[in-house]
Amino acid sequence: MNPIRIGIIGLSPGAWAANAHLPYLQSPNSKFKIVAVCNSTVESAAKSVRDLSLPGSVKTYGNVQEIADDKDIDLVVCTTRVDRHYKSILPSLKASKDVFLEWPLGRNFGEAKELLSIAQQHNVSITAVGLQGRFDATVETLKDVLAEGRIGKVLSTTITSQGVIAGQSELENQTYLVDRDSGGSLLSIPASHLLDTVQQVKIIKADGSILEEAAKKTAPDHIIIQGMLESGAVFSATVRGGAPFKGSPGLVWSIYGEKGEIRILGPSAFIEVVSTTSIELHNFDTDVVEQIELKRGAFDEFSPMTRNVARVYEAIAAGDKSRLCDFEGAVKRHEFIEEVYNQNPRV
Repeated sequence: MNPIRIGIIGLSPGAWAANAHLPYLQSPNSKFKIVAVCNSTVESAAKSVRDLSLPGSVKTYGNVQEIADDKDIDLVVCTTRVDRHYKSILPSLKASKDVFLEWPLGRNFGEAKELLSIAQQHNVSITAVGLQGRFDATVETLKDVLAEGRIGKVLSTTITSQGVIAGQSELENQTYLVDRDSGGSLLSIPASHLLDTVQQVKIIKADGSILEEAAKKTAPDHIIIQGMLESGAVFSATVRGGAPFKGSPGLVWSIYGEKGEIRILGPSAFIEVVSTTSIELHNFDTDVVEQIELKRGAFDEFSPMTRNVARVYEAIAAGDKSRLCDFEGAVKRHEFIEEVYNQNPRV
């Protein structure tokens, strides 16, 4: 079987794509081949090819239309920041190319709906979105434990977590995260991956100094969501920005059932990119707390950041759309984000 040929939009040393995507794509077992890189300029793309040890045959582009026009590309992978997703991927959708786009799909519900509509109009077969947490060992382990009925009917689930971003300071190259209109925020990224106050924030430059002029914050830094799951279980989540209290876990996730309770601990809300610390089950009948071992799966040799992205690629290669989040699923998540924002208007 010939490898699936990839064109990547947004690939730079030290950035997300280089850290999360490349280890798998450059591994001997990858079913993909990088044939083109598109950055803001041809020079930037060529530098990334050299610095990341990509083959000299990889084509370098400085315009996303060139990626769309390249007949040698089977799958376009867009890893730019969210406020550039729409313009970056639009030409490839119009060219009916398969795409793998990082989450969030767009800056807002409107952009997401439009991208879905364009993909449908042009009969795009694969519209994968990077919500790779569903492939994580934590999720797979919980599915098995719950399916076995070990805690009986689930009555409620509660999450308390810190999202790392949206704290009292932000890196200079991530200032877009404080702007709700950019599409990147505590709600749209860590909270949505797992599942308010307007203030002035200090922006930390790359050298550690603080910009004298702070950015006005319009994105939330504290989220509380409560509701009912389709199963009838009560759902409650509290996610705040920044780091956890020193020495405390950044994620505490409880699943309460009739016969027992599961508790998941981890370093942050980003369960798709960091390893869960522990999964424990308290059996009410025996009053015994049991440590649950995480399921092992494909690509465990990679870091969590890479292994879950690798599993998305494998699902794409296998044509297993049932496991992927496609544009339609992403639009539903954007609609939820919009509803939350509408319930908490800016002040």
